[in-house]
Amino acid sequence: MTFTESMASGDFAIGPQPALEVGHAAGDALANTAFVSFQAPVRGGLPPRALRRVREYVEANLAANISIQMLAGVAGVSMYHFARAFKHSEGITPHGYLVRCRVRRAQQLLAETQMSLAQIARAAGFSDQSHCARRFREELGVTPSSYRWSTR
Repeated sequence: MTFTESMASGDFAIGPQPALEVGHAAGDALANTAFVSFQAPVRGGLPPRALRRVREYVEANLAANISIQMLAGVAGVSMYHFARAFKHSEGITPHGYLVRCRVRRAQQLLAETQMSLAQIARAAGFSDQSHCARRFREELGVTPSSYRWSTR
């Protein structure tokens, strides 16, 4: 008799079942990992090779002015298709991805160098220190100077 048949007939035992006894913590951990670790392959979006080329281009040219037209050219698709496909693949807009990469670069420079905040903002590709600080605070919840002091 299957489980659903036994539930429908009301013919089941209430209480601990020897084969099903698992500690709550272990059972919860097993259930969480079983569902979190599996992700269905993403259908649509940019092909993996084009996505890799775009990521590499962004990392190599982070300090430069990067437009969506340039990124679409790197991916080999139209600007409009690129914007939709990139968001589908990454879950974030191309501009959001670019800002996130620039904030990561600023984090790295704040932790590893003694450069001024204005120099770091320029090296990370932000137009000025104010823009860098605003985006940094939006992404991480702390200012660049607070972050620098916390890494020392």
